[in-house]
Amino acid sequence: MNVLFGWNNENDNGINWSGWLWQQNVAYGNEGWVLGSKNLLGGPINTYFGQSPRSFDKSDYGDDNLVEITRNERSPSTSRGGALRIFDNPDNFTSPNQASWWMYYGARPLVEKGITSESTDRMSFYIKLKGLKPQGEKGSPDSLSTNFHIGTYLCWDKEQPAKNTGEGCPREGPGNQHYYHYFGFNPGAWIHTQVDDHPNHHRGKPGNRYHDNNPVKADGMSYFAQLMRFYFEIRIPQTEDTEFIVDELLFYSTREAIEPNQNDESITSLWVGYWPDNDYWEIGFKDGGKFGVGENKFSTFEIRWSTLPITNENYEQSNIVEPLFYSGTEYVGAENPHYVRRANDYKRDVWTRFTLPAQVVNDYQTIYFAVKDVSTKQKNKGTRWPWNRDDHGEAPSSYIRTIDYSLRPVN
Repeated sequence: MNVLFGWNNENDNGINWSGWLWQQNVAYGNEGWVLGSKNLLGGPINTYFGQSPRSFDKSDYGDDNLVEITRNERSPSTSRGGALRIFDNPDNFTSPNQASWWMYYGARPLVEKGITSESTDRMSFYIKLKGLKPQGEKGSPDSLSTNFHIGTYLCWDKEQPAKNTGEGCPREGPGNQHYYHYFGFNPGAWIHTQVDDHPNHHRGKPGNRYHDNNPVKADGMSYFAQLMRFYFEIRIPQTEDTEFIVDELLFYSTREAIEPNQNDESITSLWVGYWPDNDYWEIGFKDGGKFGVGENKFSTFEIRWSTLPITNENYEQSNIVEPLFYSGTEYVGAENPHYVRRANDYKRDVWTRFTLPAQVVNDYQTIYFAVKDVSTKQKNKGTRWPWNRDDHGEAPSSYIRTIDYSLRPVN
């Protein structure tokens, strides 16, 4: 497991990032953090492939954002150092309020820098957003929209020279694929997020927007091994100034873990968050089933929680999550009212809000969650549109998908 940045270094304070300098014209003519006289992970600085964490809005969005290390807020999983804060420029009154952060490693993939390996299949992080309009309130007929996305650039054909540099991979095109992961986040709480190697969209392939965009299968290349740059971005303009804080950014492999068998295909882009001020939780993911949006088929899911790690073997012994809405008898029938489905047949977002016992929240450091695809032919139909659709799956999946949430630092 690799922690990408040292945001939690005790010496980091405010905008002082130990060993780093904030400089002009780091990448694409924009400002950014630079480690001494070199880019992140070494190598010369140039304006096209600046290897530095930085933040700006693309030219069609507006003016620059700002970035700093904040010690005032950090993810609930850590008690030291700080976190990376990206926020709208308070002096900019024309911005559409879409904070974004671009991270460039240069024209070489992460596997060559020792950060990832061929087996890496997760990038996870904690994120907290502010300034976004709340979505999916109780009674809404729709699930959360995709108001946040992560864009990635992959490099595996070094015979395609980068424009203006003559080396490495091109910015986009043959040998450098561009993918997206979409999320629907609500503001005001820390959210633990998992990005896997099944992106929701492959740019340039509109017919393959959701299922099986994994380049391991498409091109024989490991997704995270070939990753060379990414960006985090609020997708929808907001009426208020926006910001997000990122902490605990990790790369790791579940294939090397004790529980390697995970359902990444029909359950992808998974996240979970806790809103202590309101004492409720939210969990969401993408329904990545092997069928197109708009078809007369759905997937049906069950969510469970535990104070101990959940595996495929002990899943049935863990506790059932009872959704507050986006489920119920009118959706999936009285037999299993806790099952959840997508809110409509043209979006893949699955999301629900729920509560956990106060004793659990007060007494434990980490809560574990698991999602299972329980789709079964001729089962789980609701009583009205659009939940009166068939399940696409023949039988429940043998594998679960897991994520945890830290309520406080683990000593």
